Amino acid sequence: MRSLSVLWLHVPEARDAKVLPVVEYGLSDAFRDFCHDVFNVRAPLEYPPLRLTALANSESLPSALFIDGDPRKGLSESGDDCCLFLVDDALFDSYVDDLPLGEWLRVYLPQIPRVVVTRPGRHPLAVPSRRWAKKPLAVLEHPAKHHERLVHLFKSFWMPRFWNVLRQYVQVKAGTNWHTPGHNGGRAFANSPFLRGFHEAFGDTIFRTDLSVSVESLGDLSSPEAHTPLSEAQKLTSEIFGTAASRYVTNGTSTSNKAMLMTLLRPGETVLVDRNCHKSVHHAVVTSAAVARYLPARWNAALGVWGPVSLDDIRRALRVPAEERPKLLVLTTCTYEGVLYPIWEIARECEKAGVLFYADEAWAAYLNFHPYYTFGRGKGDTVRYAAVNETCGAHFSVQSTHKTLAAFSQASMIHVSTRFKQLLEEDSSPQYRWLRRRFALHGRGSYEKFSHDLHEILRYWHSTSPLYPFLAALDVAGVQMRLEGMKLIDERIRWAAAFRKRVADECGRPENQCFAGLEEIAGPGVDWREKGYMKDPLKIVLQLRSARACAAFKKALLKAHIQWEKASSTTVLFLVTAGTAQEHFEYLFRVCRQFKGLIGPAAASAAAKGVVEAVSGQAEVLPHDAALCDGELVTLEESEGRIASQFIVPYPPGVPVFIPGLRITKAMVRLVKDVIANDGVDAVHGLFCRGGHAPFFVEVLNRDEEARTRLRR
Repeated sequence: MRSLSVLWLHVPEARDAKVLPVVEYGLSDAFRDFCHDVFNVRAPLEYPPLRLTALANSESLPSALFIDGDPRKGLSESGDDCCLFLVDDALFDSYVDDLPLGEWLRVYLPQIPRVVVTRPGRHPLAVPSRRWAKKPLAVLEHPAKHHERLVHLFKSFWMPRFWNVLRQYVQVKAGTNWHTPGHNGGRAFANSPFLRGFHEAFGDTIFRTDLSVSVESLGDLSSPEAHTPLSEAQKLTSEIFGTAASRYVTNGTSTSNKAMLMTLLRPGETVLVDRNCHKSVHHAVVTSAAVARYLPARWNAALGVWGPVSLDDIRRALRVPAEERPKLLVLTTCTYEGVLYPIWEIARECEKAGVLFYADEAWAAYLNFHPYYTFGRGKGDTVRYAAVNETCGAHFSVQSTHKTLAAFSQASMIHVSTRFKQLLEEDSSPQYRWLRRRFALHGRGSYEKFSHDLHEILRYWHSTSPLYPFLAALDVAGVQMRLEGMKLIDERIRWAAAFRKRVADECGRPENQCFAGLEEIAGPGVDWREKGYMKDPLKIVLQLRSARACAAFKKALLKAHIQWEKASSTTVLFLVTAGTAQEHFEYLFRVCRQFKGLIGPAAASAAAKGVVEAVSGQAEVLPHDAALCDGELVTLEESEGRIASQFIVPYPPGVPVFIPGLRITKAMVRLVKDVIANDGVDAVHGLFCRGGHAPFFVEVLNRDEEARTRLRR
């Protein structure tokens, strides 16, 4: 197994030839014992050793980490395996590329822990508390003597707090269970002659770790303020992701969206929404009793996908009179097909307007763990695409950890930025006066009050009986990205690039005619790259010549036992995740090579105008009132001109066409009927029918309710 890399900014000394090997071997021995203790793999030699690389000055950091010193070109061997920085106290205040060392690390490598190595007789240093530690030089020079201190240091960086205690409990402490769940550690299955195979198929540990909140020593998701392994795990996750707070959610990002909008908004307040966002955001608008104002949607008819919202459209929506301004902007900042927004610019516009910026980052939980996801604005000014970061970004983000990192389905995280905490407690700008009043304690904005309100709303949505393996998976997912995230992402970026090139060469076409990039997805009319938009290379969007070609290609994929993420009429989307293996690309390439005649850009469709018309309306009735009123069932054809009382959602990708409170148009009805005709009634969520056959019914407001609940503008 390849070693992991430790980079030491080290003032050279004459005795280095003897000292540096001692430090390297001592660190490796401590790391081996840490891994054996925490990750419970029995063979010590299965753990990678730590390789120490000493750098004489900070100016050599870029070339040691990046190819040609450029993070966008990829990582060097030391870079993609880097898991720890050591910095001599004499170099702590040095500069890299005209940036202070700490700032440079925060921009490019925010997840990597760092240790300041202090020497006797030097003036004591005050280091930032997050992601920094201090250790005397003697600890490194005499590692055998300080072995336990080094192991403890590694545990502070990389030990999954909750999973470690949960594993120890079931292996050592658990005895006779007189509490839920009823399968009692799997015994109900293991002792059954009929269900024993079910137990064996899943394995013993999944059942034994499925415990109850009755085991108070582990922690309760509904009581995050208690000092427990679960609360400690969430604190470590917050440190890893660079947030003021991170919260675990076991009901998916759909629940995260609902809880956050209920916390931040009050009935009747306006929220600016990306019209083609996931249905859970629209559900959250209903549950919070807010009023959505929809940003203009961009439909790419040739690809059958939604494009990003332009910066100009966002600016226009924010630059309105103060009395018309929304309280919150909700954007899907990495679209399903992988278009990334210029977070920093949107955040700046929101703060000028006094609007909170909420990023649904469900599809890109890994953006903070690789320097590829940065954007240079010139003159050494570099910013990150990660929605919540410590330079400039959104006030909140929610991530579907299970979608792209190593976690079980339904595992999600809520992240609150340090900037939001500053707005509440340190900022005095008049545009956010409303926010400080909303979460006030003793007449002042209070982050503690916000945290309390969020916890209370989460109790509405959390199950009181969460599956503990879900929580453990969230715990280890963040630790894995801190320990080996750069390596995982760097490999997959390189594999994806090589795959796209092989397919393009095989097809004899330019790459952008085989795979949809930024311009192909976002469409003409905007200089997307210049404005900071970017296409995530880990979302592979293969273009097919026609709907018939796409259907034939999907059939070939199924025959080859390859399952894609999502398909439109002329594209197939493949997600590259933390678990994607290199051989997966080889199997996919075989299908592409065999059916290369199907690959290529499709002709533009005349349906674009109709789709945009179908998603262009604004609410005429408060969505909350419309969803909860006494409605009436009418046929799909008869619904035109009425006010919707329910969601009608083609799925995937889960973008609603009918939304409670919107007046139903002919274009909306036609779009739903087209989806039924092409993909079947099961592809549309919300229709009422008998036996899956026409007529199809939808619920609308009756005439009396429509007049009573009309939204005032």
